[in-house]
Amino acid sequence: MREVGDWLTSYKKYLEETESPRIFHTWVGLSCISAALRKKVKFGLGRINIYPNMYVVLVGPPGARKSQAISYGQEILSDIPDVVTSSDSTTPEAFIRDLADAVQSDPVPPRGEMFTHSSLTVISKEFEIFLGNKLSNQRMLVLLTDFWDAPERPWVYKVKHGRSDTIPSVFLSLLAATTPNSLSNSLPQSAIGGGLTSRIMFVYSQTKQKKIPIPEMSNNLNKLQVGLKKDLFVISKIAGSYVFSPEAKKMWIKWYNSFNDLDPDRLCKDPSFTGWYERKQTQIIKVSQLVAASQSSNLTIEESHIKRAIKIIEECEVSMAQAFTGVGRSNIAIDTDAIMSIIRQHKKISETKLRAMVWRDIDSQKFNLVMDTLYRGGFVSREYKMTNKDGDEVFTRQPGINASIWYKWEGE
Repeated sequence: MREVGDWLTSYKKYLEETESPRIFHTWVGLSCISAALRKKVKFGLGRINIYPNMYVVLVGPPGARKSQAISYGQEILSDIPDVVTSSDSTTPEAFIRDLADAVQSDPVPPRGEMFTHSSLTVISKEFEIFLGNKLSNQRMLVLLTDFWDAPERPWVYKVKHGRSDTIPSVFLSLLAATTPNSLSNSLPQSAIGGGLTSRIMFVYSQTKQKKIPIPEMSNNLNKLQVGLKKDLFVISKIAGSYVFSPEAKKMWIKWYNSFNDLDPDRLCKDPSFTGWYERKQTQIIKVSQLVAASQSSNLTIEESHIKRAIKIIEECEVSMAQAFTGVGRSNIAIDTDAIMSIIRQHKKISETKLRAMVWRDIDSQKFNLVMDTLYRGGFVSREYKMTNKDGDEVFTRQPGINASIWYKWEGE
């Protein structure tokens, strides 16, 4: 018997009066369910098994309360027995050791046979530290890419003196946080669009949700927290294979046949996410399992679960291209992103004030190049503030004597 009803809804209610964006709480909540389920459940899509492990990376500028959102989830997850977490394994070798230490066995229906698996959730509040520098992190990127599919065969790896060892049936979930600029230091241009990035849910928010001077914990919130922990423990005991209800199967076939990963009207038009769209259907199945587990221990995926999963993912799609604003071949990509963020936040800002805010990092020549790029790209318009003959201050698109330059945000 569940205490809080739908777990994900109650988790977000528990965190309503916090500063982290709601979309962060949604994905941290889903990550908690994923970590609790481990490799004891799966969905058989014909001859393909899809497991509910997720790679979730919260992205936003400093101060967007990314790490705080993760901390709230960690606090609840830490009380669930047998859920193994790891934080910031800074080398592939340490990461592999964490996987080897996460091996456990559980009885799985219908016959109660013991299933040995290595289920690990990596929690990294600084994703760039976990990945390492883009000049030397190729092995880590390959490992993460391989483990996203939750391979069922034992994973073989080399140890000292040429010997090999194995890790049984890996299930890896990832919950991390970073900024667009930090992401650019960890991901080489060649990694964008395919490989690891096509498997990650990049959850972006520009600002914190609200200001909470003192985030109080009332008696009701304490009770809700206890209920969330108890129910997440119940969720951790779910084992077996999910199946579609007849209605869900019919809806899935209709959605899949109508889905076009190259649709020019897709929510995220950034070509960097073309590889991600090729895996969107797998992400939906993964999230559908998490939504189903959030509501009950019944191993049936209903039509409503798929619809909710699609809605959750599409909310993320709208802004996920913002995660890559600091990644690019251009040597002004990071500076352009920094200035764009400032103008977007202010809506309209004088050139004098803008220069004063960035002069430590962006010299005059690069500043002019960035502004020309933004202006020609239609992201900003240039206006001139002057005093007319009546003594009133007015804005115009035409330069004039003693006019000050202002920039207005024109992007989405």
